[in-house]
Amino acid sequence: MSTFVVIFLRQMLTFCIKDNLLNKILVFDPNSSGKSNLGYALFDIVGVLTDNRISNSQKKNLYNADSSSKIMEFNYKFKFDNDIIDYNYKKEESYNNLIFEEMYLNQELIYKFDYKTKQLSKESKLEKIGADSLTTDLSTISISLLKFIMNNTVQEKDSVIMKLNSFVNGMLLFKSLEHNEYVGLETGTFGISEWIVKNNLIDDFNEFINKYTKINSKLEAKKFLNEIVITEKHKSYSLNFEEVASSGTKALIVFYFWYKNLDRIKFLYIDEFDAFYHFELSLNILKLILEYKDIQAILTSHNTHLANNDLMRPDCYYILKDGKFKSLPDLTERELRQGHNLEKMMRQGEFDE
Repeated sequence: MSTFVVIFLRQMLTFCIKDNLLNKILVFDPNSSGKSNLGYALFDIVGVLTDNRISNSQKKNLYNADSSSKIMEFNYKFKFDNDIIDYNYKKEESYNNLIFEEMYLNQELIYKFDYKTKQLSKESKLEKIGADSLTTDLSTISISLLKFIMNNTVQEKDSVIMKLNSFVNGMLLFKSLEHNEYVGLETGTFGISEWIVKNNLIDDFNEFINKYTKINSKLEAKKFLNEIVITEKHKSYSLNFEEVASSGTKALIVFYFWYKNLDRIKFLYIDEFDAFYHFELSLNILKLILEYKDIQAILTSHNTHLANNDLMRPDCYYILKDGKFKSLPDLTERELRQGHNLEKMMRQGEFDE
């Protein structure tokens, strides 16, 4: 193995960890194990604190079907430099019906708010987050109190509230399965081909597609039925690229759009990111994401070929099964070493409980 390759692999392993926290996670799971619901649960906060897009599936499938409780509880912990934020809230009956909310900063209570009584706890210390000047009658608030604070207080640029606001607005979940779906980052719907043409990215997109699919396409923008579309040039005539593209290429088109927006993303969740990819393409896309050390990312996959000690650390590989979410080291009594073949161990049932 060349020195360059060794250094590259070591860099990827380093990118999996940031500030002593897992920065990249790859989740393996059987079908119907709950990976989509895991993503929706993580991204519930997007609907609470931002105006960015949320999925209809998030609104419809809220409850744990195995629980009789009508209360849904969400608990988040964020680390920004030396500050730790604990943010918790509860919903009841419907997606938008908040009944309780609380926030702690470095284990110190900032506020507790009961939406049923419209009462702020007496122990609240809103001055700790620059919100002590709020004069609004809290009984009239129809959104999250934290969202109200974000939108109606003057904050220092480096305040924890600004950092939290930036992070949550930079959260993105997307998948390209039976249909394209996304949560967060943007507010509406859009046509990817139209966006590519509008931003003069035809050549860049063509180079990206050829690099990762090796199909050597020659793409151009053409007007068709009063609409600008991306076409693929052939000897006799051109074809609408999106109409003739394979399932894998269509999924790659969606990935390309979000790839061009990676500088805006703080937290990324791609559900079954390689569902239609050739195994080599899966590997290359994963490597590409690993290179972005400033993005915290969770990807889900069925492709055990990606379980590789040279690609990611064993504690960055997780298995979601039977309601349990555990890393590979937590699923075996062995001490996992560099020489272990993680894929082979997985196929032999080493990580089955």
